[in-house]
Amino acid sequence: MPNRSTEMGEEHNNMEEFSLQTANNLLILAIGAFFVPLLCRPLRLPASIGEILYGILVGPYVFKLVELDHFCSLIGELGFFLLLFSAGLELNFHSIENSGPKKLASMGGIVAIIFAASYLCALLFQLQPFVVMILAAISIGLPIMLLQETGLGKKPFGQQVLIVGTIGEFVCIVAATFIAAWNTSGGFNAVFALSAVKMLLIFALAYVLLAILRSAVWWHPEYFGRVVAAHDPSEIGVRAGMALMFIMVAAAIHLGVDAILGAFMAGALFSYVFRAKGPLEMKFLSLANGFFVPVFFIRVGLEFKLDMALKSDWKLLFLLFISMLAVRLIACLALWDASSPTWSCRFKEALTASLILAAPLTLLVVFGNLGLKMGVITESFNAAVILLAVVSSIVWPFLFKLCVPWVGQKD
Repeated sequence: MPNRSTEMGEEHNNMEEFSLQTANNLLILAIGAFFVPLLCRPLRLPASIGEILYGILVGPYVFKLVELDHFCSLIGELGFFLLLFSAGLELNFHSIENSGPKKLASMGGIVAIIFAASYLCALLFQLQPFVVMILAAISIGLPIMLLQETGLGKKPFGQQVLIVGTIGEFVCIVAATFIAAWNTSGGFNAVFALSAVKMLLIFALAYVLLAILRSAVWWHPEYFGRVVAAHDPSEIGVRAGMALMFIMVAAAIHLGVDAILGAFMAGALFSYVFRAKGPLEMKFLSLANGFFVPVFFIRVGLEFKLDMALKSDWKLLFLLFISMLAVRLIACLALWDASSPTWSCRFKEALTASLILAAPLTLLVVFGNLGLKMGVITESFNAAVILLAVVSSIVWPFLFKLCVPWVGQKD
């Protein structure tokens, strides 16, 4: 019979080994989170792309420096929630409300045409239905950075891009949640109807929280002034945002709805209620982008199946790569509100807008993971989606910057 002290000694050694592994993993992740953006800047690469590549390098296929454990996976999951919360926080409700019904309908129409054209592409090339979400994915994160970098963010062209991106990202998140429910229930049946009701309950909860928060801010501005204060020792605003995020995530999970909707809705709620959120938004972005979101993207690289990606159907990848731009160009040519009535200027603005919207890095990664979790795509196809996300987020933004003079002088 084993000695009790021997068992305790073995348990202690296992804990030390686990702690050492975790410490080494955190060290390598922290080094990557710090150095990757510094290296990406002169290369003009988005930091998130560099972080995925760094994860591939230190992962099991190259240097084998990191063995992803539960603790590091948990940090990556928190980074994932903060990424979606930040996406909701970046929604510009001022631009949406000030754009007017006509322009808002036009920008919403662009999103609708992108989805319709993506569906037709999937039918034309006989691709699986989930590819529609890949082709139609619209993410606002990278376009915001590119618009700020090029000085187009405050100009009419940039504002239109932001409105399309805002509507598109919201529609994509909601559509992905419905697709997950449809896949889980196996079609249109009582189970799916129950899932739809649960999703409506999430929106109802969001509406109730919105009403409570707006009323509280209206009647007690002296208390809620601390939430958006630039200097607050207790950082009440950050705590409130984190609490709201976890409330919505927990509600979504308890209702059996995908957590991405809860995290995104929390950010959107916060953005809608606290319009003058300048300092607070910077604090959230600092918290998220300073460590947790980079760890999420590094984890994506660690889990990236390099061998499967190299065996991908390169013709299919090229087809998806070109189709992502084509569906956006069709939509923008149809409804883009150009600053000049001439066809050449209209085409240039539509092409430039299509290029900036054709790099939905964040949502491609999210949708790839979601499709894998639902079982509608294979690990090799998920690897191909991540590879597509990396390539599109390098090529299309580079071409967008070349086209900036076409729109920068006219807005």
